[in-house]
Amino acid sequence: MRIKETIEVKQNLKLTMRERGKIVAKREGHNIWLDLGREYLAQLISYSLLAPLTPVRNDRIRYMGLGIGGNRQLIPSIANVVPFSTAYPGANSQTDSDATVTTLERPVRLAGGVSVPPYVVTDTWLGQIQAPPDFGSATQVTYKRLFTQLEISYNPYLSVPLSEVMLFTNAAAANVYNNTGVAYDTFDTLSKTNAFELEIDWTIKF
Repeated sequence: MRIKETIEVKQNLKLTMRERGKIVAKREGHNIWLDLGREYLAQLISYSLLAPLTPVRNDRIRYMGLGIGGNRQLIPSIANVVPFSTAYPGANSQTDSDATVTTLERPVRLAGGVSVPPYVVTDTWLGQIQAPPDFGSATQVTYKRLFTQLEISYNPYLSVPLSEVMLFTNAAAANVYNNTGVAYDTFDTLSKTNAFELEIDWTIKF
């Protein structure tokens, strides 16, 4: 009898908004491992040459990024007017069930200026995760990132309606707005102001 084993990548995502340490909002979901993420894993465990040993790729999970895109944006009355409509333009059509997604639909800056496209290289779009990550078991890892009060929400972006998040490797560049990622999720809007900090726990299970 032939035994078939399926290796799956499963994810659990927790977003926690706090004001002075007190939880004011939470979101939980099961995001998707993207097609680009599957390609990443296949290449990561492979060599392109054996003499000398040369890996196909050698990047690792490093960043998280946030956006106001995705089909679960609950307050388009804010997301689709100035300053967001000009600084972070786009639609709200991406879903977290479409593995062909490659980038955040409407990424937002963590820090930088207020420019509209084309953006400047002094902007910061991605935040580094904490290291080392939390290995809850032999077959899972949790990546964490705390977005501070002053990140994302600064003048004129006083209340940012966040609704999508993406995970990136160090092949991405923090000062580039449209990086490709390996995992993605949309969630009911969280309004980020400079009174709040946002903690994200992203668990990957095999």
